[in-house]
Amino acid sequence: MKQLSRRDFLKVSGILAAGAGLSRFYADAFAAGLEKLSKGLPRIVWLQGQSCSGCSVSLMNADNPYVLEVVTELVSLVFHQTLSAATGHVAMKVVDDMAAGNEPFILVVEGSIPSTMPEACIIGGRPFSEILLPLLRKAQFVVGAGTCATYGGIPAAEGNPTGAISVMEFMRKNGLSPEQRLVNCPSCPIHPDSMVGTLAYLAGRGYPGVNKELLTPDMFFAHSTHDDCPRFHYYSKHLFAEKFGDSEGCLFKLGCLGMLSYTDCPRRQWNGGVNWCIRASAPCIGCSHPQFGKSKAFPFYRKGEQQHAVGYEEAQRKGGAS
Repeated sequence: MKQLSRRDFLKVSGILAAGAGLSRFYADAFAAGLEKLSKGLPRIVWLQGQSCSGCSVSLMNADNPYVLEVVTELVSLVFHQTLSAATGHVAMKVVDDMAAGNEPFILVVEGSIPSTMPEACIIGGRPFSEILLPLLRKAQFVVGAGTCATYGGIPAAEGNPTGAISVMEFMRKNGLSPEQRLVNCPSCPIHPDSMVGTLAYLAGRGYPGVNKELLTPDMFFAHSTHDDCPRFHYYSKHLFAEKFGDSEGCLFKLGCLGMLSYTDCPRRQWNGGVNWCIRASAPCIGCSHPQFGKSKAFPFYRKGEQQHAVGYEEAQRKGGAS
């Protein structure tokens, strides 16, 4: 592993914090965590369940070279189904050794868990749930990466035969408390900086401040997309876009779900800050919402609506009555 100086860690952490509009406190926390992660304390085990691997792809596409370098060269990622060099029995032994040992590690789970059809997700000839459970029991912290892991997502859509559930549901179903251990990082996919920042904070400062019900970290998911939207002033003036692609006007009447979505997309944007849904004149589809991809009553687009079925009130952040 390449050795970085304290200055290098501060530079990376400064980028992570500034991108989300966070204070110096978080930059220092990220720096401390990245330094620990570079020494393999703790190590990272990444499992993929019912997912498209989009969150892994997002993480690997981190455009900032410092962040990408941390992820690929400095963090001790001992297992990842897509990235691990080892295969077959050798790779699975790594997972079993982590579950059986006493070495501290952070477990990252990408994708949902098939609760009624275990054979829907097999790793190394064994059901995903069978591999996941002992790791959940041993992990120092657990991170749900992406909406499928945090809420069930598209695999948990109404009528699915697999009984797909989130990591939180799976933990509770098996008598494990998610409080003070599980951190949910939704979005489809998760932003790479939010993922790295969460891992760094866990390593550097421990469990972060989270939403008590959703367990999403406040540092990245406390603000609604609507409140931080660059088109908010159009909404205030009741000026609405009439068609997709309109460069002016609020996209609410074209189905934008920014009011119900809590992300830092308006601050970070995507592709190196080049673009994101709203900047491309496309409505937010609410990919960080608990009902995204799951409920028929929560479609991706709601074109022509005068108001959302779920009112925009802080008390209804979790989805309200649909």
